[in-house]
Order: sequence, then structure tokens, then C-alpha cells
Amino acid sequence: MIGYSAWRTPARILTFSFGTRDSFVVLETAVALPDGWETAVVVIVFQTLMELFGMVVFLSWLPRKPMPNPGPM
Repeated sequence: MIGYSAWRTPARILTFSFGTRDSFVVLETAVALPDGWETAVVVIVFQTLMELFGMVVFLSWLPRKPMPNPGPM
């Protein structure tokens, strides 16, 4: 658990939070749209795939990036 404490800093948490959105919540609504709106489903699935690849990049890049120390909490 040595590396776990380094991931708990607010800066790292915010980095991951700003990098993703919950697109699966909107997917159900997009599927229920009438004919002619199939492109919305494709866009939402593509966005989800981009977020997944972004998280992979974050996981490899973020540990090497120095983050500010928030000090004692």
C-alpha cells in the first residue's frame, strides 16, 4: 500500500474527475430516441471509448508528473 497514499492527493483526484464524464447515463436516452437519431448512439459510444483510452494515458502519465503537496489535512 505504499503507492496508494500518493494517489489520494486532491490534485490527482481532480485530474481523473475532469478527464471523464458519465456517458453511459445518457446512452439509455439516446437509444430511446426516434428513428433518424442513431448517430447520437454512435457519438456516445465513441466518447466512452475515448474516455477509456484517456484513462489508460492518465494511468501511465500521471504517476510521473509531480503534483503539489496539499500539506497536512
